[in-house]
Amino acid sequence: MELRKRFGLEAVKGRLLDAVTVRDWVVTLKELQRLYDDLVQSADACRLDRYAASDKAGRSRWLWTRFRPQYSYSPVKGLYLFGGVGTGKTMLMDLFFDQLPSNWRKKRIHFHDFMLNVHSRLQRHKGVADPLEVVAGEISDESILLCLDEFMVTDVADALILNRLFRHLFGNSVILVATSNRAPDNLYEGGLQRALFLPFIATLKERCMVHEIDSSVDYRKMTSAEQGFYFVGEELSGFLKQKFEQLMGDHSAHPQEVEVVMGRTLQVPLGANGCAYFPFEDLCDRPLGAADYFGLFKKFHTLALEGVPIFGLHNRTAAYRFVTLIDVMYENKARLQCTAEATPFELFERIVSVSDANHMAPRTSSRSKKNDDFDLCVDNELAFAKDRTISRLTEMNSREYLEQHAATLTARSKSQ
Repeated sequence: MELRKRFGLEAVKGRLLDAVTVRDWVVTLKELQRLYDDLVQSADACRLDRYAASDKAGRSRWLWTRFRPQYSYSPVKGLYLFGGVGTGKTMLMDLFFDQLPSNWRKKRIHFHDFMLNVHSRLQRHKGVADPLEVVAGEISDESILLCLDEFMVTDVADALILNRLFRHLFGNSVILVATSNRAPDNLYEGGLQRALFLPFIATLKERCMVHEIDSSVDYRKMTSAEQGFYFVGEELSGFLKQKFEQLMGDHSAHPQEVEVVMGRTLQVPLGANGCAYFPFEDLCDRPLGAADYFGLFKKFHTLALEGVPIFGLHNRTAAYRFVTLIDVMYENKARLQCTAEATPFELFERIVSVSDANHMAPRTSSRSKKNDDFDLCVDNELAFAKDRTISRLTEMNSREYLEQHAATLTARSKSQ
């Protein structure tokens, strides 16, 4: 398959491409084409065919691997794509993934979802001498080619297991294709016990070709603006509920309960017809995470979210949860209807990196007393993630995104 021919059809849909971006994408496509050709040529050696692969699975496979003298690395190196937000990384990876033969052992999954799956498997294998080895064996039995979207490490629990997990995965011949906003050397920057994470970066660079999509243009922000789903202002609770009821049609909203992971449940204040209504505090001021949000959007395709605040030092944890919520919504192509204190950009104005803070003009004695100065949040990871969130909020409110959402719902209803 010539990926560039397919690229020519897909890339122009709804996008105004400058010459620099076309050049960057063509260079990236050459890397993907190189990987595609290598995989096809080495398909047998890589054991990609699910029907021709060994039938050893689960723990039986794990026990078998205990007797192998050494790791068996794939003859094909993977690919790590990184670059700014909205530069087409996910689109290009999905284009690549969609062209792969259907009989290959392959999986495309968001990094958040992948790590939730890993932790869930670890729970099932408590008491085993090395549960990470068992989990890696299970994953590699299912998928030799692993495509992870939005590779981003912020959780110390994830950071501490990634090196051992991927050492086992790569040793089981797994090939990794990943997208990220961060270069490998900048992953988990400033994180707790980062020294324990650094070996993973070295392993990642050894087993993957690293390629940067060098574009400064965020094409999500070039979509057509659509009014009516992101409302800015105070005291809009009644207005949002009115809009929410319009989505209900003839259905009546009532409290519901959603199963998430490991027996946990999430209470939905109001829900009906695939739409859920939450005050911001119920989703982002409580100890919830990606697992809860993934569970929510397995049942609901639309979220009405009331009262998104301006973020700063006083609500930094809520800001992190909001970033994760939008990531999960975007991955699930969910629709957002919300009220907020400010525009997406203004919501995060008080979140800055250490570098930004050092370059800010010194405060005068009178200015330093302002509330927004006191509430300035200096957080490298959050400052980095906010650009992605602003970009996604902009796209999720665009005509193109909402039309795609409506088309998906129509296709789903016809298939039922």
